[in-house]
Amino acid sequence: MQPLEMVCLCGSYDLKSSFGPAFDRFPDIRLLRPQEVDDPASIRHAMAFKPGAAAFDPYPNLELVCSVGAGVDALVVHPGLKPDVTVSRLMLETQAHAIAGLAAWMVIGWTRRLWDYADLQGRREWNADYLVQPSEVPVGILGYGAIGRVVGEALLALGFPVLGYAGTARQVGPVDVQSGPAALVEIAAKSRALINLLPLTEATRGILSADLFARMPPDSILVNLGRGEHLVEADLLAALDQGRPGYAALDVFAPEPLPEDHPFWAHPKIRITPHVAGEGNFFEVSDWIAAAVRQFEAGEPPQGLVDRTKGY
Repeated sequence: MQPLEMVCLCGSYDLKSSFGPAFDRFPDIRLLRPQEVDDPASIRHAMAFKPGAAAFDPYPNLELVCSVGAGVDALVVHPGLKPDVTVSRLMLETQAHAIAGLAAWMVIGWTRRLWDYADLQGRREWNADYLVQPSEVPVGILGYGAIGRVVGEALLALGFPVLGYAGTARQVGPVDVQSGPAALVEIAAKSRALINLLPLTEATRGILSADLFARMPPDSILVNLGRGEHLVEADLLAALDQGRPGYAALDVFAPEPLPEDHPFWAHPKIRITPHVAGEGNFFEVSDWIAAAVRQFEAGEPPQGLVDRTKGY
């Protein structure tokens, strides 16, 4: 039996070189670079990450595209991807736990002033700060979905009160997840730490803006783990100067990598990490995608199925 051929599509990254060794374990799936495809019309499956503008054009019979990341904003709005093509995204528990770990580090690092101790050590100064109890730090999580739930559970276990926001109001364990513009404003006003995990859609683009920042408490932190396009950068710079929020921890940017001359680099109230919150292991990601492909081939909905009308 001939292996199923899957083309790797990315604007600036060789997916096959990274995922090839992991997919060598699957004799029923063969990864190809676009230049290795003999008959583009025979290609029904693709693996993609930020594909170029014309990436899908050569493949008229494409049926399934598997994202190598949890975010699919670059796929669902892609003008070259036909509306009847199925899209699958990653939903790895290990990835969610990694994101939760970074979120907790950012929240605790700011509220307990742990980041200041490195400077104090360099100056050989013994200056213990007041211990802020987790119960004093309500944490708002924007995007209380599969990943948001794991982040919320981790923070709840550490003693932080958690407020949830999502497209649909519901109860998730002890967390009352709210929805709508009024709820967004209310959560921002109550949260000493506001974590963004929202999917990027036209409705959420630019949601981290001056109006929201003006509602945040003075001694609060904004944590952006969603997409750089969620953030209005000029609004954040102005808001930090005004002290609302008091600090920002950013893992995602538009564009990436962050340009060397960008004002975020040297800003004293911004902490930068280079989009590392949910880095996936190549073998785990490959296992997920291979399972999705096999499910699709069996006529079943692939795991991580995306509702393209919603954008996630």
